[in-house]
Amino acid sequence: MEKQFLSRQHLESFSTQDLVALADDYGIDIPENLNRRFIIEEILDSVEEMENVRIANEDVVYTDGNLQIASSLPTSYNETRINALFHDPAWVFVFWDISTADLDKLKNEASLKNLFLHVVFFDSETAETPSDTMDIRISHEDRMQYLLLPSSKRYFVIDLACNAGTPNLQVLAYTERMKMPEGSPLISSMQPGKKVDMAPLIKLSGMEELLREHYLQHREAFNNR
Repeated sequence: MEKQFLSRQHLESFSTQDLVALADDYGIDIPENLNRRFIIEEILDSVEEMENVRIANEDVVYTDGNLQIASSLPTSYNETRINALFHDPAWVFVFWDISTADLDKLKNEASLKNLFLHVVFFDSETAETPSDTMDIRISHEDRMQYLLLPSSKRYFVIDLACNAGTPNLQVLAYTERMKMPEGSPLISSMQPGKKVDMAPLIKLSGMEELLREHYLQHREAFNNR
């Protein structure tokens, strides 16, 4: 039975038996003794839905199944930017990209040969004056770095910057201002030689030995206490 150009007026001319047969063609389950007016409504709704699907599929591009999918992400998106994610309360994973134009400028201009991660610390979320800074030298080929941050700091911004050994930095990109996770003062202040009254459960976890090793390997990131 013809399914195209169905209108209410056209369906009204069908017998009830023909309407049920047409509904069956459209996959519509019609209960027995259903009023023919409701059968027509069901058919019209089904026709409208099928038309909407057809229109939506007009922009779909079909392939032969041989579409090549990249096995890895591009090494660069040709955009100078930097991002940071907390690996844990002490370590931050920093990753960045440098556009071709900026990279050529860095390589060709002697005044911009040194590249740094310039970490700027603040005492509050709105403070304008930094409380401290530290620099980590990186190469032009580097694109990621783990940073161990001092436990006493509260907020920080990481700049992707360059200079020629002078105090003036040229900032290429920077992260948003990030807040250091707030942990237990008991744990953050621990260091070898300092007596700490740890709860038995914390000692059982191995935290005491872990922090001691953490301090011995990275003591430069701790406060002088």
